[in-house]
Amino acid sequence: MPKPDVILGEQSRVGMLRGFESMARLLAITLGPIGGNIANAREPKGEPELLYDAATIARRIIQLPDRAEDAGAMMMRHLVWNVREEVGDGSATTAVLARIIAREMQRMIAAGANGMILKRGIEKAAKVALSALDELSMPLEGEDRIAAVATAAVGNAEIGRLLGEMYDVLGPNANIVIEPYIATFHDRTYHEGARFNGGYLSPYMVTDTTMRRAVLDDVLVIVADMAFESMESAQNVLEQAAKIGGKNVFIVCKRMSDKAIGLLVANNERGTIHSVAVNIKPVGDLRAGTVEDIALLVGGRPLTDKTGMPPEDITSGDFGRADRIIATKDYYMIIGGKGDKAAIRERIREIRERLQKTHDADERETLRELLTHFSEGVGELRIGALTEQERKSLREVAEQAMKAVRAGMEGGIVAGGGAAYLDCIPAVEAVEAEGDEAFGVQILARALEEPMRCIAANAGVHPPLVIAEARAQGANYGYEVRRGQVLNMIDAGIVDPTLVVKRALQQAVSGAMMLLSTDALVLHRKPEEVFEP
Repeated sequence: MPKPDVILGEQSRVGMLRGFESMARLLAITLGPIGGNIANAREPKGEPELLYDAATIARRIIQLPDRAEDAGAMMMRHLVWNVREEVGDGSATTAVLARIIAREMQRMIAAGANGMILKRGIEKAAKVALSALDELSMPLEGEDRIAAVATAAVGNAEIGRLLGEMYDVLGPNANIVIEPYIATFHDRTYHEGARFNGGYLSPYMVTDTTMRRAVLDDVLVIVADMAFESMESAQNVLEQAAKIGGKNVFIVCKRMSDKAIGLLVANNERGTIHSVAVNIKPVGDLRAGTVEDIALLVGGRPLTDKTGMPPEDITSGDFGRADRIIATKDYYMIIGGKGDKAAIRERIREIRERLQKTHDADERETLRELLTHFSEGVGELRIGALTEQERKSLREVAEQAMKAVRAGMEGGIVAGGGAAYLDCIPAVEAVEAEGDEAFGVQILARALEEPMRCIAANAGVHPPLVIAEARAQGANYGYEVRRGQVLNMIDAGIVDPTLVVKRALQQAVSGAMMLLSTDALVLHRKPEEVFEP
């Protein structure tokens, strides 16, 4: 059993740096369109698992033999997985950038530079580089460019092509559902309306027994995050609907008692007013936002029991309307909602503004989900494979591609292949700094070349020649590996989401700073193995 220990000063940093670099060198192999695969020998007699995604590779590594190196490797593992989870791409780029920054910084510190002043110079230069990336950014528009972003994120051209078409057809707020199925190809289909997670509260509400779904036309809609516990609460909704001539009623609620459900089903059988009740699946902020979104789409009032209002007090003025609603046990779709278009546009603008300002990963995911409620329809991406394991793997690939496309929709795109970083170098070199702070600026300027250097090296080309030619050609130029030429990457359709490029740089700088500012490493007797980065 390993002994507990405390490693101080330079010894702790050097050990962690070795592990940090070891992990980065492994992940750098995957960078670029013809980056190498990694074989993971999971069992002595089992078939090796072939991996090409940097974040997945990092996740497979649980522990290194040397304990100090293991701490550095796990730090790198955490960095790259965070980028993958937030923006869907950029894991290998993060590793490459973090490695060069940490290595150059350690070299300067060993030569006598002050680490804290170097840190200040790097952070100052990074701020300028991020501003330069914003200036270089352009909107992500057109089927081909969307497909290029998706393909670059996952390396699967067919999934990229289908996503490009679907976002082009459905718009930037596209609500796309991934469905695995047994086939040797991928496909897509489209449905009209907005889709929400939840399902009918009773199978006795089904109107289409073949498809196991309930379909209502010309519907009155109540959106109430409330518990309908009594028969009177359900009876009141039906009576209020009858007052305004409603024949079909759709109730979105928190929950409903068996007695209340029985009342609705009995009315359905008599044919007086046909009704369907569904629940709301999301929780927390997403739940509250979903209630507001549904109410906006149908033109009704968003009701909640948090105000103290019981469902028995619902009035005819609380109803919204929709042309058609389809409900299954897993979701429901609202088609032709009668909400105020101006109010809907204002809601979309408000969510997008919040999305641009927030840096919290959970809040970003919530806001993205809320935006899909205002999509021009629902797209179903069908991932085909013959084995369950392959379908699961391809589904993860598609989800990753969707994250990258959403990041491009939110923040725009820049030239791919490391060209955008190269274009930031003049702005970084112009930063005014002196002494060790100037060395920090130089470190970042040198680091911005590294992604393109790594792509060229993986393609078997001498990196300095590629860098020199790309910089001589001007903005947006980089090395197109498949053609073996330095080209304008935008014209060649090789682009990256601006948010991915920025987040990779931010995470790399943060990780390298954290590593080089470590003055002691505590080693425990029984370290916990963590499978989730």
